[in-house]
Amino acid sequence: MICGIDPRSRADEFRWRPFVVAALIGLAAAGWIVQELPGAGFDRDPKIRAYRAKADAFVNEAAPRRNFGRARQLLVDASPTVRTYVRFDVDLTSGNVSHVSLLLYSRSRSRPGYRVQLVSERWKERAINFVNAPELTPPSVGSGPLRARSWKAVEVTSLAVGEHGVSFALATDSPNGAVFASRETGFHGPRLVVVVETPNDTTRSTTTGTGASPVPPPPP
Repeated sequence: MICGIDPRSRADEFRWRPFVVAALIGLAAAGWIVQELPGAGFDRDPKIRAYRAKADAFVNEAAPRRNFGRARQLLVDASPTVRTYVRFDVDLTSGNVSHVSLLLYSRSRSRPGYRVQLVSERWKERAINFVNAPELTPPSVGSGPLRARSWKAVEVTSLAVGEHGVSFALATDSPNGAVFASRETGFHGPRLVVVVETPNDTTRSTTTGTGASPVPPPPP
């Protein structure tokens, strides 16, 4: 279900501001500028929508048959191997989807961060464990360094666009691991931030020096 942002509610706009700010930072890092800033009106183009995770859980090699689907935290580690799985009920088959960012709230710092990979096999939040968890296959997208008690947006457009319902696996090669807030925490749970542009949208911008200028519409 879409966690829509009601443009009539200033309170909701304020609550969603951290998600959109983190997403904008992630998109800017990828070389894109989205002109619609938080509070400017979420009913304008390009539209930014945040989706709550439908399911999340981590699996632990040290407890191979234990399920952690009710945990309030998500873990990744290399020793022992610990992976996190996150699923979103969102349709990304539209050709108007321009950017998709996975947004996690990190409770710990990590210099190497983690990698994100698409999962095609089905899994259940209250049944997944290390033994029955889907295997990981390339390609992957790296998160880069993580800061403690901070949102981190990772662009996963190349993995997610074209999927109807999308599931990710998170893993790391670091023995120090990382900890994230799960959907059981509510406000700090994982989000998928999707940027959608309508066919007549002319608000996409390109980076020019330190600023940005809109791409002009095509000639008549």
